[in-house]
Amino acid sequence: MLDGVHASGLPDFPIAQDALIDWLRARFGVSDVRLDRVSLLPGGAIQNNWRLDLRIDDQTVLLVLRSGPELPLPESRPKAEEFDNLQRAWRAGVPVPQPLWLSDGDLRPAFIVSEFCRGDSARNRLIAGGDNGALLTDLASALARIHTVGATPETAPASPLRRVETLDEWACVLARVPDGIAAGLDWLRANFPSRGAVTLVHRDFRTGNFLVEDGRLVAVLDWEFANWGDPAEDIGWFCAACWRGDAQDREAGGLGARGDFYRAYQDAGGRLPGPEHIRFWEVFAHVRWALIAMQQGERGRAGAYPARELEEAEARVPALARTVAGMI
Repeated sequence: MLDGVHASGLPDFPIAQDALIDWLRARFGVSDVRLDRVSLLPGGAIQNNWRLDLRIDDQTVLLVLRSGPELPLPESRPKAEEFDNLQRAWRAGVPVPQPLWLSDGDLRPAFIVSEFCRGDSARNRLIAGGDNGALLTDLASALARIHTVGATPETAPASPLRRVETLDEWACVLARVPDGIAAGLDWLRANFPSRGAVTLVHRDFRTGNFLVEDGRLVAVLDWEFANWGDPAEDIGWFCAACWRGDAQDREAGGLGARGDFYRAYQDAGGRLPGPEHIRFWEVFAHVRWALIAMQQGERGRAGAYPARELEEAEARVPALARTVAGMI
């Protein structure tokens, strides 16, 4: 039986239990499948991640079902694309939860099933732990591995200019963009770098979007924004001040020194661009996060879960506008 996930304030589990069990029986190729427990995992201000506790032939199997939301962000990729990119990362040796199956038509809404990985993803706890050279090296290696996944002929990579145009499109449909963010958009239009290498880009590689156990990286999470473009976008996003929490002096994700992260990235095979190239993507990161935070506020007012967290995101916009104004 489900274990209380229908309590007030929480989203309902999106799949009928009997239908899901039949679907899982077909995937495992066995008839003895029991769904003992479903629980909503912490985190996830856009997607919902559900832990499934299964009994299969008297063995316990733990999986994660990732679905939703009813009110997505403009940049969220369809589940089929997310699954495809997750598979590419898995095949390239990136530490990710092993992607198992995609439901994109046989059951609705679309969802991804992957292995369950243990670990802590709480950004505040990870940053409060102080410098973590081993974790920083793990992350740099994982990011370099992501950036080995090259574009295929059917992909449509986004140039730096196209990424700025995407932010412009978002800004045009918002009620009001703060002056600092508007000035940041002007600066990005005037300072975008030329198109360079094209790889798979995670686009949300930051502290809080990976699992850690005993101070080491377990898995990179949250692939819903992943797409093709400039790998430096991930470096700028990870090092942006808005993701460092109270550890502003630890410029690499609030976990350690920027130079240490850069060296580990290069040692793992990553190609580091020049400082002005990365600076562009750090300004971009703050403008992008401010616009996403405004979108999150709109989702919260429209009834999306978790409304309080979405409102808190929007409340960060004035500070982000001041940060952008001080960077340009």
